[in-house]
Amino acid sequence: MTNDDAGDLLRQFYQVYGRPEEGPPQSINVGHLFQNLSVDQSELNMLREALEDRNLRRQFSACQIILDDLATRLTSDELLRDLSPTNLSARDFEELYSRTLWFSLAATLDKRDGILPLTPFDDQVELPLPVKIQMTIHGSLVIRLYIALVCMREGILSRLIDQNARGGSRCCQQIRSLLNSDYIRRIRNALSHGTFSSCIAGLVFRDDNGIVVATPGFLNWMSTWIMLINLQVISASI
Repeated sequence: MTNDDAGDLLRQFYQVYGRPEEGPPQSINVGHLFQNLSVDQSELNMLREALEDRNLRRQFSACQIILDDLATRLTSDELLRDLSPTNLSARDFEELYSRTLWFSLAATLDKRDGILPLTPFDDQVELPLPVKIQMTIHGSLVIRLYIALVCMREGILSRLIDQNARGGSRCCQQIRSLLNSDYIRRIRNALSHGTFSSCIAGLVFRDDNGIVVATPGFLNWMSTWIMLINLQVISASI
């Protein structure tokens, strides 16, 4: 097997910023795959810069630690106990319920045949793999992230979490810390006011502080837990 510098770079990037199941295995020579794909060298340089960005690493690590803690808390009834009883107006309930439906609908856009993405145009035209990934995996993520990070930033959910955090709920304090973390704030700012695009490793978010390169696995994990918070708020009101 020939030298696989690109594969080693991707594996290193996913090891730092991704989820445990992400990244090409050692048995795959990514360089061979690149021979049939158009990969801009600037994208690989961007991954190197992200790996060298100590500030981004610190922000990512802080966000990951909070998520790990919440992943444990949200599998118990801790948040439900802290929020119950929650009396929601019909308008507030509709706000939470609508966001849950939108998030679920966006998730259905990410369809797979095994590990390969499926698009509505597969029966009509042969699309390159990077285009399929942008249409399905990345497209679904952008919509879900917008719902989870931008739409949910203001409104009844934010008010309930802040209220219970001030009341001493450790779980709500962690949720508030997560939603206000630098890593999520930068992604939210890019979705709202900056720019974002696809790259070989996932999605690139650009704001006034530079770039955040995030993997699909981590973004999916993060947005899913945030939506589960939304669902538990709904459950506490029923």
